[in-house]
Amino acid sequence: MTSGELVVKPLTLLREKDFTLLLTGQFLSALGDKLHYVALGVLIYRLTGSALEVGKMTLATFLPYLLFGLIAGAYVDRWNKKRTMITADLLRAVFVGLIPIMIGYSINLVYFLTFLSTTANLFFSPAKMAVIPAIFTKEKILTATSLAETSENITEILGYALSGILIMFIPIQKIFYLDSLTFLFSAALIFLMTFKFETQDHLEDSLDKKNESHIVQDILEGLAYIWKTEILAHTLLTYCLVLLVFSGFNPLIFVYALDTLKTSTVGLGILEASAAVGITVGSIAISVWGNRINKQKLVLWGYFISGLTIGVLGMFPTYPLALMGFFLSGVSNAMFLIPIQSIFQEETAAPMRGRVFSARFASTRVAFMGSVLILTYGATQIGVEKVYMLSGSTLLLGTIVMFGLACLEAKTASKISKTI
Repeated sequence: MTSGELVVKPLTLLREKDFTLLLTGQFLSALGDKLHYVALGVLIYRLTGSALEVGKMTLATFLPYLLFGLIAGAYVDRWNKKRTMITADLLRAVFVGLIPIMIGYSINLVYFLTFLSTTANLFFSPAKMAVIPAIFTKEKILTATSLAETSENITEILGYALSGILIMFIPIQKIFYLDSLTFLFSAALIFLMTFKFETQDHLEDSLDKKNESHIVQDILEGLAYIWKTEILAHTLLTYCLVLLVFSGFNPLIFVYALDTLKTSTVGLGILEASAAVGITVGSIAISVWGNRINKQKLVLWGYFISGLTIGVLGMFPTYPLALMGFFLSGVSNAMFLIPIQSIFQEETAAPMRGRVFSARFASTRVAFMGSVLILTYGATQIGVEKVYMLSGSTLLLGTIVMFGLACLEAKTASKISKTI
């Protein structure tokens, strides 16, 4: 740890014009997404009354990561990232804007549009992630990432709180039009960015690479890079296992709130906002003090608190406790999400970022999809409360094992160093 890591002030990073433009555009589009997410979940649950249908919506959101995730990253490394982000935003504006039109014909068409929107996001996300490590030096990456996460998390507080209220007073369909407009605004701000995402030399190298290598080779290189980089391989493997155990609880929030807790859409919005407040508090804390804590330990503590919180929510399903539990869940999510993202940004070489980031996205989405299938099916068989309890308990025990292995590894390393 260097002294420079302790004196990075988050707000000073906003002096970088392109970073500020990026944050502003993402703030607005993320705000629209939160309104969209709650509206779609509530609408589908109202129309079908089925936890499995809510699970289908989530699977439609994440299936593209399984099918195209690795391919998208390879192309992002070859393409101009600024144009990629703008094109993805424009496509998402179209797909989301069509949802209120198509929902009158078939829910399956809505799932398909959601699938297409997520596919466009596959190209946007790795391009966006490549911006921060390209703009800032290594010691500023964690702080910049935390600031970006904080900005998005504030939209969750506003978006989830507003969504429950808006759904009561305006037709749900209009919320999708609002989200579509936010993508257009984001595309306009990205267009104004003057930062050179790629130098001319890099573009020429990319053109040569297109002629010399096949896209499959690029994908394999990205996976091999993760496998050969020990910290990336270990971080990704444990993260996927953790997601498989508990991440499917997210789409069940609609069932948990509306059915188990018997709350209204306003109550649902407040619960979601409580989680957003938690992740915002956690993000701010990490942006200020995160460089003083070992990232891998921070990740493990995040897993531990998540498991404990989800288990308690399943054992004691009351609204006041749920408010506190969702807040703690948000804090714990920040504790592992931000360090994991920072580790990948710091340890990945610039020419490999698109492929490596997309490989991470694809792997974690596969784990998430598996969790959704298991937990939503479990909810239909034994109830959402028992699913929460079992999921949280499994994560809690698994994290204790990981803590034990980490301590054993540290002791072994210490003995070896003393011997040398």
